[in-house]
Amino acid sequence: MPTLSSDQAAIVKALLARGEKQHDIAAFYGVNGGRIAEIAKGKRFPEVKPAPRRELPTAADLAGHNIIHQARQAILRAKLGLDSALAYLDDYEAGRLRQ
Repeated sequence: MPTLSSDQAAIVKALLARGEKQHDIAAFYGVNGGRIAEIAKGKRFPEVKPAPRRELPTAADLAGHNIIHQARQAILRAKLGLDSALAYLDDYEAGRLRQ
């Protein structure tokens, strides 16, 4: 799981101050939303100041990464379903299931 640097935490703090949603920021950085919540609550990187506005990604940048994240999650769910179906067929062919 990726971790955030202090420079990234500064950007996170500025994005939060700008009103961006925690889950969009988490998707942008590819981290668990809990890491963003910890920064928001001051539990991580309390000494880091928010980044200047000129260093922030645009709202469109955040949205683009969120779409990629959502697509990746949908593909992973589909893969899990296909893997499960293949395992079932393997069990069926091996006679481990009633026919």
